[in-house]
Amino acid sequence: MPNEILELPLFPLDVVLFPGMLLPLHIFEDRYRLMISQCLQGERQFGVVLATPVQDEQGTTQVSTIGTSARITQVQHLEDGCLDIMTTGYERFRLLQIVRAEPYFVGRIEPYPLEDTDSPQVRSLVGKVTGSFVRYLRLAGEVLGARIEVASAPRDRTSLAYLMAMSLQIPLLEKQVLLDAPDVLALFNKELTILSREEILLNLMHQVEKENKGYVRGVSQDLSLS
Repeated sequence: MPNEILELPLFPLDVVLFPGMLLPLHIFEDRYRLMISQCLQGERQFGVVLATPVQDEQGTTQVSTIGTSARITQVQHLEDGCLDIMTTGYERFRLLQIVRAEPYFVGRIEPYPLEDTDSPQVRSLVGKVTGSFVRYLRLAGEVLGARIEVASAPRDRTSLAYLMAMSLQIPLLEKQVLLDAPDVLALFNKELTILSREEILLNLMHQVEKENKGYVRGVSQDLSLS
């Protein structure tokens, strides 16, 4: 059964939104205040797409073709007419066409759910990706001097894949590659590659940090007058 084609207001941002991810926004531009006002009168949803550095011949911002719909969950109207809103990533979509760009972008989109959530290959990777993710969080916490814990990994494989994607501290374009993944297996494999790389980097950073602390302690002892 083909996906339903819809028209959705679009908000190009320097962020990659994943389903299930919280995204607070401060709305101050007139065009987006209008967009949010109209969203609140209807479905309370708009699409978040990553704005790229590229512009077309008319100087219009180009955006990524895979985005995520954002559902407005809280709204605060400020005295200056601006808005503070809280949104939650809802559903991934594929952008088929920009219908109009003024006063704000509106796109023709189709839902693009993550496929292949229960294949034998996916099931066989769950333990490996979960273990790698837990190590990443522990190492990141050690480098940052904070304790980072996940009480329990999501049982739903799509939720697990998206939780890892939104938690990774990597460049936006690499985040977009994760959002673009066609299915859970492809997303898990991309995440494993990134986690393996990041684990090496974090271990190096942690080692350097320990060595520098030892060096500073040694210097302090040498300079001590007591």
